[in-house]
Amino acid sequence: MSDDYLDGLDVGRHSDGWRRNILNPRNGTVHLVAQVDDELVGFAIVGPGDNTSDPSVGQLNAINLHPDWWAQGIGTVLFAAAEETLVLLGYQAGFLWVEAGNDRAISFYTKRGWLDDGGTMEDARFDPPVVERRHSRSWKGEPHWEGR
Repeated sequence: MSDDYLDGLDVGRHSDGWRRNILNPRNGTVHLVAQVDDELVGFAIVGPGDNTSDPSVGQLNAINLHPDWWAQGIGTVLFAAAEETLVLLGYQAGFLWVEAGNDRAISFYTKRGWLDDGGTMEDARFDPPVVERRHSRSWKGEPHWEGR
């Protein structure tokens, strides 16, 4: 997300929304956090896939780590915990959406076996809309999205 977009967020309104979502998550949604000492440094959200009717496919809805903590292994641990949670929830495959030009994130996901499967969407919540690419991974040995 661009700095302009982030700078324009209404912190109070978004804080209320986050509070509601964490205290009363959507059915099957799990929130994970990365903490160093008493400082929250990152989070991940996993659960049912929004864009599929296949109940065997879960979604990594979000993963974010404060930039001060990048390249220290914390993101890798958080990502592994998100994957493990998807598996524990019974999903055979997972997917996530990433901004098409976010090379750092794309490299991170690709190194962990989450590959661009050709899915695209335009996220109109942003102005201008953001083009996102779908990356997916199967835990059963076969690319889940192949042929779709």
